[in-house]
Amino acid sequence: MYLNNLVFAFFLVIILVISLTNAQTCLETGNNFTTNSPFARNRNLILTSLPTNVSKDGGFFNTSIGEEGPNRVYAQALCRGDLSGEDCSVYVNFTAHQLLSSCKNQTEAFSWDGDIPCLVRYSDKSLFGVLALEPIQEGINPNAITDVASNLTLFFELWGELMEAVAKKASMGSSKLKYATGVAEEIQALMQCTPDLSESNCLTCLRTLIRRYTACCRTYQG
Repeated sequence: MYLNNLVFAFFLVIILVISLTNAQTCLETGNNFTTNSPFARNRNLILTSLPTNVSKDGGFFNTSIGEEGPNRVYAQALCRGDLSGEDCSVYVNFTAHQLLSSCKNQTEAFSWDGDIPCLVRYSDKSLFGVLALEPIQEGINPNAITDVASNLTLFFELWGELMEAVAKKASMGSSKLKYATGVAEEIQALMQCTPDLSESNCLTCLRTLIRRYTACCRTYQG
């Protein structure tokens, strides 16, 4: 099979159903806290601890701080699977401080920046091993696929097969890394889950994203 010219379809899937976005999301559906409260102090401590620990732990770190109850803070940091430990630490540090400055009093927030290849999130509820298909943020490359306009049927067939193969490969990763890439002709794909998810939950998440992406964006370049 052959696709004329270069077609670049970059597809990144990460738990929380986050596609490329460049903003912090401070969830208004949760609780709020006040400045200098125990929760605020714990949030500051836990977010500033992430950069060092995530680089030591292979690109994913899950932790909590505080006694059981409303002042306990849970946090996770995840870097894209191909980042070095040093780069991972730098990106997580930047993202954690962005959350601290942007989310003034929300007890739940996350950040996934298209230019900063890491996820940082915190909550007043446990995050470990939890499949969360909401909230959703989406971003696309607005450039339409034009080079294969004469054979979109073939392109979509290759695209679908590649997405399923990469999703399965990523979900079968270890408890340290659930990350996979793949290429079909010149279509490229990258998918990743937080590795605390089970294989079945990771695959459920990725397939959900593939369906959403198919519905909204498959004719775009990424």
